[in-house]
Parts: sequence; structure tokens; C-alpha cells
Amino acid sequence: GDVSTWNVANATNLSNMFAGCRSFNGDNVISWNVSNATNLSGIFCWCNVFNGDVSSWNVSNATDLNNMFRGCWSFNRDLSSWNVSSATDWSYMFEGCGSFNGDVSSWDISN
Repeated sequence: GDVSTWNVANATNLSNMFAGCRSFNGDNVISWNVSNATNLSGIFCWCNVFNGDVSSWNVSNATDLNNMFRGCWSFNRDLSSWNVSSATDWSYMFEGCGSFNGDVSSWDISN
């Protein structure tokens, strides 16, 4: 179904939302407001064809990013503008992302 109209603005936990949805490409989540989400762990885990443009997502409140894109073989988007300074768990965030070559060198990962 079309998830583009889902209102997730008040959601704090989006963990594993689409985990294992192997055919989910993520085209419909571009406009989502995830600014209140603190847990994005595994949201797209093992979504093999996922390549949704989430570059404009405000993830500044997210503390848990573990497994977020794990197994997303097709994922290759520019996330350089993400403010990830609140994140404390990064484990396996990009594990298995064979296509990803984004420059995240500017990210503040001091937490």
C-alpha cells in the first residue's frame, strides 16, 4: 500500500517497521516527518531493494540507528546533511549495504 500519507510525526519508536520487507523500495517515505523519532533501529533492515531518498529526514533526535539500513543492498543515498549527534548506537547501520558509498565523514559521532 501507499505509506506516503501516513502521519508518523508523533512516533518516537519506528524500530523494525519495514524489517524484512524485501520488495519495499522506500519511494513513499520521502516526505515523512520523523523528527520526534528516537528509535530508528532496523526500520529498513533487510529491505533488499530499498533506495528511498531519506536525505531530507530530520533524525536529530534519534539515539538508536543500529541496523537501520542493514541488508539494504541497493541503498545509496546522500546522508551527509543528517544531524546524527544524538545517536549512541550505530551498530550494523550499513552492514550489507553493498552499493552504499555515501560520504558521512562530517557526521558528529562523538556520542
